[in-house]
Amino acid sequence: MVKANIEKKIVIGPVTRIEGHAQINILLNEDDSVKTALFKVVDFRGFEKFTEGRPYYEMPSITSRACGICPVSHLIASAKACDSIVGVTPPKTAIKLRRLMHMGQMIQSHALNFFFLSAPDLLLGMNSDPTQRNIFGLIEKYPELALRGIKLRKFGQEIIEKIAGKRIHSSDWIVPGGAKWPLTEERADYLRRNLPEALDATVKTLELYKSMLIEFSDEVENFGNFPSHYMGLVTSDGGLEHYDGKIRIVDQHGKVAAECIDPTKYSDYIGEAIEPYSFMKFPYFKQLGYPQGAYRVGPLARLNVASHCGTPLADIEL
Repeated sequence: MVKANIEKKIVIGPVTRIEGHAQINILLNEDDSVKTALFKVVDFRGFEKFTEGRPYYEMPSITSRACGICPVSHLIASAKACDSIVGVTPPKTAIKLRRLMHMGQMIQSHALNFFFLSAPDLLLGMNSDPTQRNIFGLIEKYPELALRGIKLRKFGQEIIEKIAGKRIHSSDWIVPGGAKWPLTEERADYLRRNLPEALDATVKTLELYKSMLIEFSDEVENFGNFPSHYMGLVTSDGGLEHYDGKIRIVDQHGKVAAECIDPTKYSDYIGEAIEPYSFMKFPYFKQLGYPQGAYRVGPLARLNVASHCGTPLADIEL
């Protein structure tokens, strides 16, 4: 009698504390040791396909719906593509407001990611009670920190709202070639008045975070720590950039693998692989192929590819 080889696996789904929907499939060997772990994105989006044939000026509104947490990034990327299509350079004021709006999203999105999604692990400890290792456990142990996080995210959302009229999917404001209306002096004053509190919250949180890195040094050493390439935008002198600039790719040792890449030429450098277990495509650096050319983007990648941030406090921390 032939014994069927039934693959043993542990399914964690849905995955919580992420921006999106996913599950993790942990495949086990016969001795129950871990064979591999697969991160499965369970949503099929299809934005590239269902936008085909649509008028170009609809793209900012449509593509910003890709995410309710970071719609501004999708909105601005699409609007910039439309700028190129119509051959128009937005006025300097419009570009500054776009940048400010995008910075508002960076503040609220990163506040959400740190305080609500990552901090329960980083500040409570990865071996703490799973039933308490969440935002509610964080509020109980660090109420002042949690309140700072809520206020900081609120301020980021308010930047978006004051500029574009609403906090989520504010696609009516950005149009190909610029923006629809200016930032009023009254709204600008409101943002200026609240900047000191937001900066203070950021500095205090960073100090606490660094102290926690020491306390949980053994865990942090292996937390998401694996070799990879990193990719991000940089200014002409290699500084941190969120809105414009060129693409830089560095390897696991910080050595530049490619730079001065025009974002419009990304397909010459970036390929997309498909895996049967996930609806997400897997981008990779073509020069290395897949999966060796897999790379990371996001906050860590941006800092790893940049030589400086461009502001005094940020440069000190970098």
